[in-house]
Amino acid sequence: MRMIIFAVVVAGYPLESPLRDIDVHRDSCLPVTATRVVDSADGRLILSGCGPYLRLIDEASGTLLDRIQIFERNSVHGIQVASLTSTKPAVNVANFLIWGGQSFRLLRLEVDRHGSGSLSPSSPECAAPDWILDANFCRLENNDHNSSIANRACLITAHNVLFGLELEDDFVTYQADLRLHQIGTGLKSVLYSADVSWLSPEQILVAAGTVFGEIVVWSCLLPAESGSIFSGDSSVVIHHLFTGHEGSIFGVDISPEIRWQNDNQTRRFLASCSDDRTIRIWDISDCSSPVSTKANARAALRPATRSTGFGNIFRDDLDMDPEACIAKSWGHTSRIWSARFVDMTISGQTAFLKLVSYGEDASCQVWGLRLQNDSPIGENLSSHKNAILQNMSTHAYHTGKNIWSMAVHKSSDLTTIYTGGADGSIHSFSIGTNEAFFKHGTWVETYDIYDLSLRFPGSLASMAGATRRQKSDDKLNRYAFVSETCIIGLSSHGKMNMAHISDMKCVGPEQIGQEGIRAISWENIAVLDSPGSQFSIAGHPELGIGMIGDVKGTLWWYRNDTREVLTLTQLNNKITGIFFASSETEYYETKGPITSLTFVTTSMGTPSTNLFFIRDKNSPENFTKIPLDLPPTFLTTSAVFIKHSSCLILGAKTGHLSVFDLKNAKDSHPVVPALTVFNLHARDTVTSITVLQQYHPQDERILTTGRDGYYCIHSLTRTGDGNSPWTLQTIHKMAPPFGPYIEGGYFDKATNDLILFGFKSTEFIIWNESTQTERAAIECGGAHRIWAYNPYHANGAYETFAWTKASTFNLFRKTSILHRAVTIGTHGREIKVAAISEVHFQDGENKHRIIATGGEDTMIRISLLDDAVSTRSRGSLRCLRNLKKHNAGIQHLQWSPCGKLLFSSAGAEEFYVWRLRSIPGFGMGTICEGECPKTVEDSDLRITSFDVLKVFTQEDIEDSFLLCLAYSNSTVKVFHYVSAPSGGLFRLLSKGRYTTNCLTQIQFSKSASGLSLITASTDGHVATWEIFESLSDMYSLADDIPKQLQGRKTPTEPRIISWQHRHCIHQSSIKAMEISSLSDGEYLIVAGGDDNAISISRLGIGTTTKSDSTKNSFTTISLPQAHASAVTAISILEKHTRLESMDSQDYQVFGFLIASSGNDQRLKLWSIQLDSTKPGENGISVSLLQDVYTAVADMASMGSFRRHISRSDDNERRELKDGLVLCGVGVDLWSLRSK
Repeated sequence: MRMIIFAVVVAGYPLESPLRDIDVHRDSCLPVTATRVVDSADGRLILSGCGPYLRLIDEASGTLLDRIQIFERNSVHGIQVASLTSTKPAVNVANFLIWGGQSFRLLRLEVDRHGSGSLSPSSPECAAPDWILDANFCRLENNDHNSSIANRACLITAHNVLFGLELEDDFVTYQADLRLHQIGTGLKSVLYSADVSWLSPEQILVAAGTVFGEIVVWSCLLPAESGSIFSGDSSVVIHHLFTGHEGSIFGVDISPEIRWQNDNQTRRFLASCSDDRTIRIWDISDCSSPVSTKANARAALRPATRSTGFGNIFRDDLDMDPEACIAKSWGHTSRIWSARFVDMTISGQTAFLKLVSYGEDASCQVWGLRLQNDSPIGENLSSHKNAILQNMSTHAYHTGKNIWSMAVHKSSDLTTIYTGGADGSIHSFSIGTNEAFFKHGTWVETYDIYDLSLRFPGSLASMAGATRRQKSDDKLNRYAFVSETCIIGLSSHGKMNMAHISDMKCVGPEQIGQEGIRAISWENIAVLDSPGSQFSIAGHPELGIGMIGDVKGTLWWYRNDTREVLTLTQLNNKITGIFFASSETEYYETKGPITSLTFVTTSMGTPSTNLFFIRDKNSPENFTKIPLDLPPTFLTTSAVFIKHSSCLILGAKTGHLSVFDLKNAKDSHPVVPALTVFNLHARDTVTSITVLQQYHPQDERILTTGRDGYYCIHSLTRTGDGNSPWTLQTIHKMAPPFGPYIEGGYFDKATNDLILFGFKSTEFIIWNESTQTERAAIECGGAHRIWAYNPYHANGAYETFAWTKASTFNLFRKTSILHRAVTIGTHGREIKVAAISEVHFQDGENKHRIIATGGEDTMIRISLLDDAVSTRSRGSLRCLRNLKKHNAGIQHLQWSPCGKLLFSSAGAEEFYVWRLRSIPGFGMGTICEGECPKTVEDSDLRITSFDVLKVFTQEDIEDSFLLCLAYSNSTVKVFHYVSAPSGGLFRLLSKGRYTTNCLTQIQFSKSASGLSLITASTDGHVATWEIFESLSDMYSLADDIPKQLQGRKTPTEPRIISWQHRHCIHQSSIKAMEISSLSDGEYLIVAGGDDNAISISRLGIGTTTKSDSTKNSFTTISLPQAHASAVTAISILEKHTRLESMDSQDYQVFGFLIASSGNDQRLKLWSIQLDSTKPGENGISVSLLQDVYTAVADMASMGSFRRHISRSDDNERRELKDGLVLCGVGVDLWSLRSK
């Protein structure tokens, strides 16, 4: 029975429960569509536009100072500093023009003496006749800012129409009066981009990029000596119509005027970008005068009414000189949204301009444009001889797709770029102001990056102490860091040299290589007496120690503070590897500090592996050597020694890990491994082992990295069992975004952030895994080379990286932060699903609410969801972990009832089970412990939905579940999943097919007498499947919870199940569905569909077969046009029941609060009441409580969370969910309250 309600009213009696209201917009993480940097007395402030909201952020700390909604619905697209000036006592005031869509508004920023800022609108929201593309104020030298000229602004709209804007400020009310008037029209065409620039109070220069790939450059001439921008008649001059791009013009930018030194000539240029992925530079120097030149005289005489397009009408009447494009270059991997001039340097007749572009590939690229002036002002520069455009560097810090905004801040020696992306984050990086930073085509040399190519001398005969005959093939062979500024290097003939890295902070990059200025000074230390050319070398920069081994087995000790080289011992076999395992400093009252250390030496192809103990680094000759019994195939690549546990751990080239218990070790007796774990990193090298801080006396936490692309954290536990004294369990396994060559990891001593380093393609990457930010990317040629990296920080210095490439020694030194994440965002693509855990995550003594989100970027992000709006840069969402294993877009996420497991499904028939745990000293640990088997290996099916049901077992297994999965080919499968440390086990119990329609939703429905499935599909129907009959020989029902029967085995072939009843509730696909239990076997179903409707259904499920319909009941009503587009998200926020009496009989009345949203970006609250005394659809009443706008586009999921459960009396129980999380293109958080 189905009823359609056209007028939504409350039927029957009113609800006695208080109605709910959307109280406040708590927080959001939306694409950053506009950015502006403002200087204040205490530093910099950032204005960022996210949807209709404007945020004020402290640049240094990322703290959110203020946030206001500037527009009712339109997103903020641009921010311009207004020329209005006003003051308040003890407050600095700045005014800004904000625009987005057709809306524009004036904003006032007030900053007090303590650095606190506040935002307030200083005008109402105004509407222009068309979409605003750009705006600019008249800021000219020698102008009085209090004059009418200073209050002039202009707006350019999407149909190439220029508007004048005049502002009048009321210093009493601090409100401004805005007057808008059309002052000029260029060639009539639809524009995708535009840039306006005031050349004088009488001339406005406009560059307009059209949809059809043309660029129109024109001027609007205003009457001279006019007190108002509206006085008199204006005129239009068409200067140029540039063609050449093979796609729509997404960005244009007019350069500042270039005045050559000792010359009266000036030049002006235009940069453009397009979806053809080219950046082009055009000469528009002849546009600086309001008088048309000879070249465009014919265009100036034509009326400005021509419509551009793909036709060739009147093209010959306009200037289309292809020589006007003086330079072009390819860049980015997809569409380029903008290219802007950011800096300019002039030396004689040479100008060097820097541009920054950003685009759809979420990268920011820096370009250098070198111009040579040798052409008359009336002629264009030659593109090949006088203009060179080169790509200098690429900065990819955002996730997903699209950088939408950029801001530039200039200082005397530095230009800082701020970018805002679709992921909701703001990143900054700096570029220098000197041309020398960019003169090398393949090097990125900025103020804090020194790429020093220093060829090692082929002959060292002139060095003191060189006694061996020099050969032309003698070259730098191995090197290692022995301090923050020192590297010891060995040549192939045994010459040992020390390279001292100079302090280059006060030296400009252009000075490197000049006479008397050297980045590295080499010092001869010794010539080692060794017959071979192969050496092993290891350095400990914190202790200033180096170790060297050769083919004879000689082991040398080098001490950096004294430059002393000591022969430590002579081994029997060739030394192929030296690995420092630990160091510890202890303080004694009589002796002072004594530093001990351990290291391991290995020999290839032999079982000769030795552990050395040196109790005092000042007396290295007093050491203890313990032989280790390893098979010849175990090639050690990493080592760590845990002193308090007397435990040595070795990693191998084949991915194995061996644990040695050294409590009872003796010098002469080889120690055998107490535990060996095979293929810990598949069959790839274990590159490093690091010990985490100990929190439990019996457990050790160790971090390993491998060349399989993963880093792992393991729990190493001493069991006390003589046969198996140690056990190892992997409790965290993740893959960072670079790799697969992860060469090491460590915890930053200042922040405890996990830092990983390794190679990606031809770059060496330093990655902060804790903050998900890149610290450095060095172009070095890739992993297959000699290299050394020093992460040791002292005296404010940062990472140093050295490598050899093409017989050249190279050094990278970072003495300041290369880039910084000002604010942290979320997914860079659409978020398709969100799941909020009902169980708080226990992190030490703290409990946190966590939310999992999955998007089109195939990533799953697990974040903390703060109850209160945070003022820190993280906002209300702080990402804890990024889970990367899926290869297709995420379809569904769901937490287990215990909150320890997260289930995820995606395309390509991917279904994974993730286990979460708290790791002291690290945070949240995650590992994929289960993977559901696929139908076929290369399946293209989507698992569109699933549900999880806890199962009790006779073996008392803690984590055992029934899973029902819905597939895009109309198939349903039921699995039994059992969690295990070695990997979860899936057992297929039953399967069935619906029709030919794709299933979109599936849920379990359980009662005391049966277990069923409820599915929804693209045909608009819900169907019920009775499945307990097929499972009754394996499970029983106790308190509505399935319990596995003891001794019953899973059938070899899955049982076939089928649906019994189906009901039409929508005209097309069901996009969202929520189910709530009313009583035993009776349910409320709230669904939203592609037909813009919301359906409310009451379903009763019997226990008999399909032929007996008396046990099954169904009633539904539909709310047509509940939204203006598809309803894609629904959540049941509140459920309450009360007992009523009628004719001496008690019955229940149910009340629900529902939230819904869709692609119309409206968030609506509905009240639903179910009355059992009224038959059929008359017992269902609905009312709309509230309708508000949300800035999240492409709404896909909605989550709600409950703060408490209250009981008013014995007859009423109320569950309150007062938090809403809306997900789509961004995240929106709302709060609810009672009216």
